[in-house]
Amino acid sequence: MSTLPNGPQKSSTAQEVDAWLLAAQAQLAQLHLHATKPGHPFALHEAFTAMSVLLQESFEEVRVVSEATREWSQGARSEAADLRTHAAQLMERGVILMARLAQFAPPPEAIHEAESQLLALFKGGKGHRTS
Repeated sequence: MSTLPNGPQKSSTAQEVDAWLLAAQAQLAQLHLHATKPGHPFALHEAFTAMSVLLQESFEEVRVVSEATREWSQGARSEAADLRTHAAQLMERGVILMARLAQFAPPPEAIHEAESQLLALFKGGKGHRTS
């Protein structure tokens, strides 16, 4: 799962990270067994060297995952900023449209007068014609 320091970086899934961690733990267990193997004079040195390599690979893996997470986070922040800007534009546009629509609305006095006339018309019996 590791990549070269200057190579292309791919986003890792949680399952891939878990699989890598399990593989690293299995390697570490094998190295511990190798280090304690009786009758092998260089077993401890070989195990220590292999553990050092494993540790370096682990640091690189953490760096790659951290960088991918940072890039994702920056992308999410950028998208959130774009969405806030778009929402502000839509709200401003709504205010402008409401102001334009208000030009066509009759004044409150005219509405009140029309309602009063309708009410008077129906109270006076002129609203219903009977034959």
